[in-house]
Amino acid sequence: MKKKKKKKKKTKAPQRRTELDRIAAKVLTKLRGRTRNAIEIGNLLIESRKHLEHGEWQSWLAENFDLAYQTALNYVSAAEYVERKGKSQTVGHFDNLSPTVLYWLAAGHCGEQEEAAILAATRKGRVDQDAAWAIREKLAPPDDDDDDQDHGGDQGGETAAAEDPESAAILDGPPPAVPPPAPNPPPTDFAMRDFDEAISTLKQLQTRQSTQFARTIHSADDLEKVESFIRVVKEARKK
Repeated sequence: MKKKKKKKKKTKAPQRRTELDRIAAKVLTKLRGRTRNAIEIGNLLIESRKHLEHGEWQSWLAENFDLAYQTALNYVSAAEYVERKGKSQTVGHFDNLSPTVLYWLAAGHCGEQEEAAILAATRKGRVDQDAAWAIREKLAPPDDDDDDQDHGGDQGGETAAAEDPESAAILDGPPPAVPPPAPNPPPTDFAMRDFDEAISTLKQLQTRQSTQFARTIHSADDLEKVESFIRVVKEARKK
């Protein structure tokens, strides 16, 4: 008897990758890279919108990335900002901005003078949050003293004051005691500000599953060091 030949199983042809699939893969690659890729991520997300119908973009983000919608908008705003400023500022200089400062500028949180000074500083080196705050504080206008008194004076007012015995006694008497100057405010503790912002962000992320952060660019050793640092701060606070 002849042996029956086994029928070979037909293998399904692999599905062709769409342009959206390629964009999603590129974005994931950038997300796993350094923060300087924020501009490239923003450009890719802008391109992805061209392949989607109105109202589909947010769903596409949720299906492909562990990426908050607002974070995606930050990337897009950063890329659009760089595109607008590209005629007067090279991309190489934008690379010297920390992502947070780039998001500030893109969102319009800095005045024109502050923005110009921050962008000019990128020609000399990296500008992080501390450097940007220092520039903004340096450019902050001094407090205006109330110096609206009319030294020419109102002759009628002076005459009325002279006719009032109590007012005349005050004017003719010794000058009133000048209160001591207010103490200078303590300098801004940038480290404490950044620490509080970082803890606030971590508190917001506690509601999400920790497994989704396993793809972080930070090593396990980095995470252990951060955990140890927070534990030391906790013990110091108890004391």
